[in-house]
Amino acid sequence: MARITFVQPDGSRQSFESGEDETVMLVGVRHNVAHLPADCGGQLACASCMVDVAEPWRERVGPPGLDEGDMIEDALGERPPGRRLSCQIGITEALDGLEVLLPRDRRPDRQG
Repeated sequence: MARITFVQPDGSRQSFESGEDETVMLVGVRHNVAHLPADCGGQLACASCMVDVAEPWRERVGPPGLDEGDMIEDALGERPPGRRLSCQIGITEALDGLEVLLPRDRRPDRQG
């Protein structure tokens, strides 16, 4: 199990323990984290569960896979550094303490 912290657009933070074989999205959905709609339920079909992995964690989490990267680019027109789909971040003990930032809006020209 690992502790995951969700950082809201206003800077407020929520931390939760993961279960076994969970993704960041599943932890967020289980705890009703705001700004994490996860419309497709983790099927890599909607890109609604986008998060920004905090800078210190990006190397450990790794880049998006091919399909995930394409989905992010299709949704945004680009692949911002650290942007991932939370449904594709499998939680391991190595990610204990992971911080993900929840964008206010999914479009880069409307962030803030």
